[in-house]
Amino acid sequence: MRKVVSILFFFLFALVGGKMVDAHVVDLTNKAQAQANYEDYYPLIARYTGTSGVTFESYSIKWRTEQLKALEAELLKNKHGAELSLLDRVVIFPDYPAGENVLGQYFVQYQVGTKLSLLPNRYIHLYGGNDFTTPAAMATTLSHEYGHHFTYYYLLNKEQLRPTDWLRSQYASARELFRYPSVHADGSGAYEWYMPEILAEDYVQLFGSPNALKGHMQMNVELPTPFELPALQAYWGKRLGSEYAEKKPLSLLLTNYALNPLNASYYNLRFYFYSPQASAYLNAQDGAGRYASVYVDTFSIGLNEKWYDPSKLSSSVSWLFRKDFVESVLFRAVQPMSKGFNRGSTTLKIDYRNIAASVSTPPPLPDNTDEENNADEEGQRPLFPDITDAELQKAAQFLYERGIVAGYPDGTFRPNDKLLRRHAALMLIRELGLTLPNGYQMKATDVKPSDPWYKEMAIAEAHGLLAGYDGKLRPNEYITRAQMAAILTRAYANVYEQPTTNRSFVDVSPSFWAYGAINILAHNGITINDPFHPNDIVTRGQFALFLKRTVEKKQ
Repeated sequence: MRKVVSILFFFLFALVGGKMVDAHVVDLTNKAQAQANYEDYYPLIARYTGTSGVTFESYSIKWRTEQLKALEAELLKNKHGAELSLLDRVVIFPDYPAGENVLGQYFVQYQVGTKLSLLPNRYIHLYGGNDFTTPAAMATTLSHEYGHHFTYYYLLNKEQLRPTDWLRSQYASARELFRYPSVHADGSGAYEWYMPEILAEDYVQLFGSPNALKGHMQMNVELPTPFELPALQAYWGKRLGSEYAEKKPLSLLLTNYALNPLNASYYNLRFYFYSPQASAYLNAQDGAGRYASVYVDTFSIGLNEKWYDPSKLSSSVSWLFRKDFVESVLFRAVQPMSKGFNRGSTTLKIDYRNIAASVSTPPPLPDNTDEENNADEEGQRPLFPDITDAELQKAAQFLYERGIVAGYPDGTFRPNDKLLRRHAALMLIRELGLTLPNGYQMKATDVKPSDPWYKEMAIAEAHGLLAGYDGKLRPNEYITRAQMAAILTRAYANVYEQPTTNRSFVDVSPSFWAYGAINILAHNGITINDPFHPNDIVTRGQFALFLKRTVEKKQ
């Protein structure tokens, strides 16, 4: 079951919600009679059964058939398997019949006897349908309740343990719950220490949908997250297959801080985060876990180093930067992944009473081009963090060290971006050390002296790097692989060896206009692809590889 906790809007000085109520998964196994059917008190608004086989029912006027279809799509974005077939329905109610702070419930029932197994026709209730009117708004609650369904299936069917015995489970061991005496499996203690709730929260983090992860942090702030427990990931990997390989936590660091110039009660904070594969959400909550977690920002792929000024943030977020209101704050980045586990950062705890102790220095740039420096490892910081291929990372650094490429202001290389003709010319000009001959007059009609790229295009024209046609150099057109071959062989005619035979290519005939240039590149090991794809647009990464191989041949 998921419950709402207070969310503070500091600038409004209003506290919404209240203390959490203690209520849990509804276990029907040992009940002679189930609790009252809430459905009896509301008119049915809509019903939908889609490809998942799960029936979605709405008793809220805000949720009609189209919205239910979208909710099914949201459900399926949570990672699932055989257990999905045991879920019969998801029911939305307009208000909160289980209690004003109860957002959802899962109704479990299982077979007992010689073998435990989760019974079919399980169901989920989602409450507050008139308030949470979109799949995104319902996403975390839906994911949490489905997390109950998922984890009950595995601990009942696979570990063969009743819920009251789960503290003896392999899961409990992998999660290191033996370290925490407050954990209970019988419902006798605090809600956030109830083992089924811990499992459901783990599910949201490791397997939940992007919408479920946005703004979500686990309720129990005392426990490490599943991102920080390799044994827990190994537990799931053993049961779910090789696709679920262990992922090391990402690094989220506080690198600087300053008092806000408009209000010294607040801190401005500077974060460092490196995300090599996908964008990530930055979420936060108060260190005591009294209030609901919030979404702060989205980190882009690659290296992110950014200041956060609370005066420019919404009031639902800025209160977390106020040092005289909260003693400490937890920040965490989480990366939704379409395959395998979602990935998260280590939890960054900032204690405002001693904030200097929370500051860290970002990992240093690699000092050589060994392959180990390109690995995705904790504590390492590639030169261009958006490059994941080891050979391309070496090529980009090789060219960077020679002043041939500089990357973008945000620290990325963008290897998959298409390459413009003027950008290819600029890299060649830098590598060859070319300058504009005295008195040279530009002949191309499509480049003006006022253009920012006028000088490099004039140099490229003067030295024959770009041939152009119809009196135009077309600096802002993309360059094809065939054109690249022609340009490279003109620029490095004295470097490349002339082939003694004509190679055969799957997609380049000897009569093709650039066959000779392509043949030269293949003979010299500059291109290794067959088919060559002569009419494809060159990417920045491809050109970097070709140019690095060429420069090495020069040396």
